[in-house]
Amino acid sequence: MTSAEQVLSRRDSAASLLLRHAWRPSPADLDVLRIWLLSRCAVLALTWPAEYILGHAASARGWLSLWQNWDAVRLAAIAQFGYFGPPGHATADQVASPPGFPLVLAAVHAIARQWTVSGLIISFVAGAVAAVLLGRIAEDGYGAGLGSRAVLFLVASPAAIFLAAGYSEALFLALALGSWLAAGKQRWLLAVMLAGLASVVRVNGLFLCAALVVQILLRAGGERLRAVAMFALALVPLGCYELYLRASTGNWLAWLHAEQHGWERQFTSPVDTFKGTWAAAFGHEFPATVSFVFQLEIVAVLAGVLTTVALLVVRRWAEAVYTGLTIGAMATSVWYESVPQALLLLWPLWCGLAALSARRPWAGHLYLALAIPVSVAIGLLYLTGNWAG
Repeated sequence: MTSAEQVLSRRDSAASLLLRHAWRPSPADLDVLRIWLLSRCAVLALTWPAEYILGHAASARGWLSLWQNWDAVRLAAIAQFGYFGPPGHATADQVASPPGFPLVLAAVHAIARQWTVSGLIISFVAGAVAAVLLGRIAEDGYGAGLGSRAVLFLVASPAAIFLAAGYSEALFLALALGSWLAAGKQRWLLAVMLAGLASVVRVNGLFLCAALVVQILLRAGGERLRAVAMFALALVPLGCYELYLRASTGNWLAWLHAEQHGWERQFTSPVDTFKGTWAAAFGHEFPATVSFVFQLEIVAVLAGVLTTVALLVVRRWAEAVYTGLTIGAMATSVWYESVPQALLLLWPLWCGLAALSARRPWAGHLYLALAIPVSVAIGLLYLTGNWAG
């Protein structure tokens, strides 16, 4: 054999080895991917009535304008102009949005060349990854055959439209689920690094880090100290953002102040928070669409509290920490805000519901019967520019 043939042979062997070790979707992975793709078809179908029946003003601007609402516009502005862009382009209090999603958006835009399309691409791809990871977590941690159920319940959830829009939910969920799956396999370094990236996409990543610490203390054995020490890496991305804000604004609390000024998120007695939200939901202070959103917020907080209690009862301590901190933070603000979106990020809810529906099929059927109409309503509210969550 000549030297050239030997080189080609080694290349073929290396390529074969790479292919053998490359990620190959299992039948369960393919099932959840089919559910994800079919749900994207449902979202696409929802844009039809949104544009031609309810969105006459949007129709004049084109189909993509249906997706240019709320945080999608804010995140695209950050990606395009930065946090402190030229006059007329910097939105007040936008430093409350961490830079993870805008950075990814800017990278995708370099190829796609359109901001709204770039956001939709990110959510589509990240959502597919999240669906596969959620399916695997449900199969590994809650029971065989539950992966497709968990993903179905996620994509049918009331706020599922935000997994399709140019929002940060899908990207965060992909990173958080990857981190949790790695922790389940005791790959602590990978888990911590993914949690750090998730934290710079959404600050909920800090709650994920807290849950990972509990998971490490429970499962890492003799590696506890080394694994906990790795969290210095997880805090690096968010620490860099904090240093950037300090250098740009001269204020170490710039992010916190933006949350307070822009979204009125500051610590409030949970009793006062509930009273304020109840008045907004069933009083006459706001238009009907806004009151409807506040009613959903109350139901979402109740779902989060029940999930946390259930996790404590079955002694899933780490997941209870993540869920409890997420809901606790939102239930102690001025009023409940964006809680249905936060439920998208609580994988124990979807895995637990899948496990419940396997034992009590009627529970899954009831959930779908209630969730799907509400999901359609929220989708239409968002696509027509009437969502205020």
